Amino acid sequence: MRYQMWHNDWNYRSDHMSGGDWWWMGFMTLFWVAVLALAVWMVIRLSRAIESRHVSVDHRETPRETLDRRYAAGEIDSATYTEMRARLSGTDPGPL
Repeated sequence: MRYQMWHNDWNYRSDHMSGGDWWWMGFMTLFWVAVLALAVWMVIRLSRAIESRHVSVDHRETPRETLDRRYAAGEIDSATYTEMRARLSGTDPGPL
């Protein structure tokens, strides 16, 4: 009997998709979906890292912002805050 590429007999594999290759096709689909998802995740993560680096370099906290932040956090009291703010603005705070 001559070999035929496509068998229609139930005892043999009739073609690539009827025997057991469905799982392989499903696996390859899931593999490429995972590769694509990983690539998208890496691009998003890299762009956020680059963006955060630019924000931190572009913005430096001014002395007034530092003073305000320290006062808001409770590190200094109101008298010290008033005195330091007057020094930063170049005016004399006067006697306390």
